[in-house]
Amino acid sequence: MVSEASEIFKGCDGENVYCTTMIRSERIQKFVEEIWAWYSRHKRTLPWRDLTIKDDAERAYRILVSEVMLQQTQVSRVIVIYKRFLRQFPRLQDLARASNRDVIMAWRGMGYNSRALRLRDATKTIANAYRGHFPQDIESLRSIPGIGPYTAAALLNFAFNIPTPCLDTNIRRILHRTFFGPEKADGTWRVDDKKLLKVVGEALHVATQACHPEGSRLCGSRRSPLRLRSLTMTQPGSSRTGDMRHMKYDAANWHAALMDFGSLVQTKSNPKWNICPLTAKGIMKTNSENFPLPSVRPVHRSLGEGGSPLSSVLREPGRYIGSTFVPNRIFRGRIVEALRDVPEGLTLSELGKRICIDWSPPEQHEWLSGLLEKLKRDSLLSMRKQQYILAH
Repeated sequence: MVSEASEIFKGCDGENVYCTTMIRSERIQKFVEEIWAWYSRHKRTLPWRDLTIKDDAERAYRILVSEVMLQQTQVSRVIVIYKRFLRQFPRLQDLARASNRDVIMAWRGMGYNSRALRLRDATKTIANAYRGHFPQDIESLRSIPGIGPYTAAALLNFAFNIPTPCLDTNIRRILHRTFFGPEKADGTWRVDDKKLLKVVGEALHVATQACHPEGSRLCGSRRSPLRLRSLTMTQPGSSRTGDMRHMKYDAANWHAALMDFGSLVQTKSNPKWNICPLTAKGIMKTNSENFPLPSVRPVHRSLGEGGSPLSSVLREPGRYIGSTFVPNRIFRGRIVEALRDVPEGLTLSELGKRICIDWSPPEQHEWLSGLLEKLKRDSLLSMRKQQYILAH
């Protein structure tokens, strides 16, 4: 029986398959070395990274905007809208004073519109309760409405460079696959976040204790410094090159490295095993041989309210248009989008025609009324003379 202290896992190097034996502390150290080395060559240039703003509050404000936008939205889209959003609300106070309508209009193209109001409400709390200064401890940040556990930790790491263990989808995927093996066939994890966070913290400690190759500080253990290789660092879209000795081994860069690695190499469904240094060197416990194929589950239909077929497998509510299931959140987004273009407002029937190609008032009136009421409760819509308009 193999113990945790002497696990054996297969790694691939071209055509060769070999086994490595390493204790967890050794695996963590090798993991950190490879991630730093990979990041030195593949770091992405993004507008919310490497900010040179000296004012803590304004720097943290930009990080907060980016983190909220990046929730469930692709980076390429966020880049465009992030810049546009900051042109309209360049400072924390500008967003804190903004009306619902102004914020919703500026959020155009992002989806999940309630995020925009939660972001505005968070800045309002910071402006009023904290006099425009971001608290720099996890408990105070998490007490602010609109800031969850991950966003609070991200602010500490990226805005203030305070090493704080955290899990997002990319970090969870990389650490789980490296230290605990592949996810299950249904996409769920074998290990809970509490156990995973312990390893995340250990890796963060080693990563932020990294030193220059010729330096004297030791990392990970007193006996073995990180073996950081002097590799050329090329910024994407730039001809400027450097080496690892000039890169900051801090909390901000470490978490950016993990996110880039998860976005570009260890992706959710199709990991790039052929270019993954962690699998090539037997550091990651997951590889192309043990990675599960996605399970295919049949979709069973059942009738919901108004005779609309609903899926018993798809958890979120919605309805079928022809043979395609469309979640209600998509329809809510369409409603907000339609009202952005019609400031004078639209009636329920007019909205139905705009968002549903199969609009049928007798069957769908109650369903659409429910969506509109939820949007009103979320402060995204209001009513004026029997017409729905964006909230003010």
